[in-house]
Amino acid sequence: MKKNLIILLFMFPIFSWADHWDNLTLQQANQVQDLLNSNPYILDYCDCCSYEGVYATKIYLMKVKSTDIVICDWNSEYFNVRAQVEILAEIPYNQNGPDIASPRLNKSESDLIITMNYTWAYNELEGKAAPIYTIIPYDTYGKIKLDSGSCREFTTFPKPKYIKERAYKRWYRNKF
Repeated sequence: MKKNLIILLFMFPIFSWADHWDNLTLQQANQVQDLLNSNPYILDYCDCCSYEGVYATKIYLMKVKSTDIVICDWNSEYFNVRAQVEILAEIPYNQNGPDIASPRLNKSESDLIITMNYTWAYNELEGKAAPIYTIIPYDTYGKIKLDSGSCREFTTFPKPKYIKERAYKRWYRNKF
C-alpha cells in the first residue's frame, strides 16, 4: 500500500504541495513572538512557488499587530504562532524574485499562522529579509541551509516612499 501511494505521488505531482513549517516547540514559538514584537514587518513569501500562471504566488508586506501562541492544529505536541496582521502592500513576483521597487498598496487586515519558511523577517546578521528559520534555529525537518531561502537569495524590504506609513519609515531607517 505504501509503495502504491509513493508511486501515485510521483505520477501526479499536483498532490505534492509545499509544506508550511508551522509546527514549533514552545521555546521556538516564544522566540518567534519576541522577534515579531521587536521587528513587526514581515514578508509573506513562498520563494519556491511559481511566479506565473494560475498558481502564481503573491508576496505581501505585513505589519504584525499582535501574536498568540496556540496548539498546532495538526500535531498537538507542537505550537503555532497566530498573528493579527495589517497587510500594507502586495509585491509583484517575477522570474527574478520579488520586485521590491514596485509594491502596490493593499491596506487590509488578516489572521496569519507564522511559518518558519514562508514568513520572512528582518535578519540582522544579513541586513535583509530572510525566512524565520534562518534567524531562529529550526531543525524539525533535518539540517537546512541558513545562507539563503530554500530557493532564492535573501531579499530586501520595499523602500518607505512606496509604503506611506510613518511607523514603517522609522523602522526602515533604523534597519537600513
